[in-house]
Amino acid sequence: MKLKDKVNTYQKAYQRLNDYPAEALEKEMPGQVYFIENNDILCLPRENGDSRYPLGQDGFNYWVYASGYMHSNEGLFSQYLRASEGQEPKIAFFAGFEKDGQYEVVPLLSVPVILAKECVERYTIFTTKSAYYITETNGVRFAVRVFVDVARNTYWSLTAENLSHENKKFFVASYFNPFLKNAVMEGAENRWFRQASVVPKKGEQNLDSFLIEVYEERDRGAMMPNYAVFTRHIEASQGAEIISIEETTSRNDYVGGTISSLHTPKALYKGTFGQTKKVTSFTEIGIAGDIFHLALKPYSDIRIDTKMSCVLEEEQKDTAISSSPSPQMIDALESALIAQDKARQEALKVKFGKRLKAEIKEEVLNAFFEHLKKQVEFCAVIKGYVQLSNFSLIGIRDVYQAMEGLIAWQPETARAKMLEGLNFIQPDGRAPRQYSLPAFEGASPAMDLRAFIDQGVWIISTISTYLKYTGDFDFLNEMCGYYEFVDEKAHTAKKLDQKSSVLQHMFDIMNFLLKNRDTGATGCIYALYGDWNDALDGLGVSTNKDKAFGTGVSIMATLQVYQNCQEMIELLEYLDKEYYQEKIEGYRSARQQLEEGLLKYAVIQNEKGEKKIVHGWGDERSYLVGSFNDPDGKARDGITSNAFWVLSDMYSKDVSIKAAILDAYRRLDSKYGLKTFCPHFEKGTHGVGRIPNLPKGTAENGAVYIHASAFGIMSLFKMGESHSAWEELAKALPFTHERLSVSPYVVPNSYGYNEEKKIDGESMQDWQTGSSNVILKTFIKYIFGIQPEYAGIWIQPSKDIPFESMEVEMTLRGCRVIIKYTNMHREGRTFKVNDRCEECIYDTQMQQNKLWMPYDKLANLKTFEVEVMD
Repeated sequence: MKLKDKVNTYQKAYQRLNDYPAEALEKEMPGQVYFIENNDILCLPRENGDSRYPLGQDGFNYWVYASGYMHSNEGLFSQYLRASEGQEPKIAFFAGFEKDGQYEVVPLLSVPVILAKECVERYTIFTTKSAYYITETNGVRFAVRVFVDVARNTYWSLTAENLSHENKKFFVASYFNPFLKNAVMEGAENRWFRQASVVPKKGEQNLDSFLIEVYEERDRGAMMPNYAVFTRHIEASQGAEIISIEETTSRNDYVGGTISSLHTPKALYKGTFGQTKKVTSFTEIGIAGDIFHLALKPYSDIRIDTKMSCVLEEEQKDTAISSSPSPQMIDALESALIAQDKARQEALKVKFGKRLKAEIKEEVLNAFFEHLKKQVEFCAVIKGYVQLSNFSLIGIRDVYQAMEGLIAWQPETARAKMLEGLNFIQPDGRAPRQYSLPAFEGASPAMDLRAFIDQGVWIISTISTYLKYTGDFDFLNEMCGYYEFVDEKAHTAKKLDQKSSVLQHMFDIMNFLLKNRDTGATGCIYALYGDWNDALDGLGVSTNKDKAFGTGVSIMATLQVYQNCQEMIELLEYLDKEYYQEKIEGYRSARQQLEEGLLKYAVIQNEKGEKKIVHGWGDERSYLVGSFNDPDGKARDGITSNAFWVLSDMYSKDVSIKAAILDAYRRLDSKYGLKTFCPHFEKGTHGVGRIPNLPKGTAENGAVYIHASAFGIMSLFKMGESHSAWEELAKALPFTHERLSVSPYVVPNSYGYNEEKKIDGESMQDWQTGSSNVILKTFIKYIFGIQPEYAGIWIQPSKDIPFESMEVEMTLRGCRVIIKYTNMHREGRTFKVNDRCEECIYDTQMQQNKLWMPYDKLANLKTFEVEVMD
């Protein structure tokens, strides 16, 4: 579809939302955001918060905001730096209408903010691969579209259409200020090694180009260039006239001097750059800027395309300068990228029917699920520096949890990323907290080497899930390398020549985890620097200053290692029970010892006979956290130890603990769901680390940290408390809220609440959060009820599904599995497989029937359809 036609389609969607408020309500989310056709997102301007979307793929992120801010990076290399709130953007587009000898400037994005005298109507559209910024003013409709291709080229298309019966004269202008460095911020020296120049048009080009060169050190012996080449093309319809074109490479010329900014662009107010600079170097920041003065007769239009190629080699630069972006090619490319992404995401398809309760709108949920998949994919393939700070790297626990979700529909992508991460393990099985990919060949990667105990547990669980889904046991024979962690404080590590198989890496990881048991006392797993809840990082502190860590314990980590032991037992028994008999017995013995320690020390009881599962304890068990009497003298509940008591299957040893867990959840429950801790920790609380320095009701300190809440939701489903689980899930989903400070179509990381500080539902961030994968896995494992094992699949959709119907499709071991659920409003549950009734098994924990289907029954089937009826 042509750009002009797509803009008209979006305008009609916008108009329909205005004309049909009841229909708009069914599509509405917080923050004046709506789902429209094809699960696209329409955002209206908002004062509080912003919505955003990451274009790009495979770890290259081009961020587009509803406000118009844009920035991009791949790992440490940033094409465009992120502008802080209120700062001038690095990319901007404008229109200008002459009035009384001066131009009234209208930003074609919401930033920079320049107050307009005339009425301006604007909205933003996000597709999964592009963004559209549409502005109507003075009888002209402007649109700016942006997208990136797989080669990291960026395309901006600016259109202007005269909607009136009158002739219109105005200008449009663009501004690009790329960074092009492996760094997290600008420095005083940036302009010294940077040059921007105008390159005369060549061949079939009808506009001049821009070249921006930035030099940076690769090593002590060489500085190498990074190039940004901007090629442009202009196309006018009949009745559209190009009056004049100006280009400048000087930011000072554009904004009016060093102390001015895009908020006060003096050149645009005058409608001219004056005597322009074709080359800018050393003394000021070089940019790519232009002004097009245009005249449009009624209903005529004009289009300007800009392509930015970011290249590293001289030959690539010359090729890019000689290219000419064709509007037809650009439109076709955007359509192809969207189609390819849709095809990739259709490996997992979900549809909910008409809702039976008011909390979760089915139309919004269906669209939300598609963007949830995009969020999990984004988190799984990151290359670090998403927050663009020195230690925003690739978190082991973060990326492996995300990959465990991604396996459901992109197992090949997850496989490659798992192998990448395994190459950063130490030979003793210790994983870094975070790693990064070397910026250049031979460079030493930045790493976060703090010894958080839980890193390896996620690796074991994710590989186990991958093997059950795919049956790809050749994966275990893939060879991976190691790093030696040289200096934790200096964040230095050395790559080793040593290599071994994935399976050996798993053995190494298990050895490290089991070596960190408190074998002399409680038998549980040491907290070391901390566990998943890394804000509570005080349990591992030693009272002996000569020791790096004490004997403090994390119950969540202990339960995870308990689960890992079972996962290794199941894997080795499936591979070769006799060959691995010694290891199997070792893991079985360790699991038994962990179980004994958990039952003896993790479950406490007060004088009233009430029980709690504690979060953990400090050195020598000198104090407990999540107990009846914490170091601050308060009785406190923590969600993760309770949730993992169930998820690790420790719960099956004595289900009477269910009452204590549900009591804890009732105390943890709140307006926005299950809190991580209740009550919060006040400043100065002994032995818990940095968590008290977070304000009450934010992040992990007494807020709804959705990652943890979702663990609790999973555990409710697993205990058969599906009604409560659905209630908590409805609270966790962002689009059910009245207000939200971030993007409402993906899962944020938390919902804060603090009346004193006027915090009510705000979130720290969106997109990069493990909350997404746990919510997705909750849907797959507990709502759709798909649970692969080594020999077959359990199918057990949840009870109390608040929809008339539900359908899910996914591919397992080459067979397309389709599960169709229908609420027939009758007692009991029946299963049909390919139109034949099947016997089911009653799950005493989840209190519902489930179906077992061996893989050998799927071996020769292209499609396997299961009907589930209540």
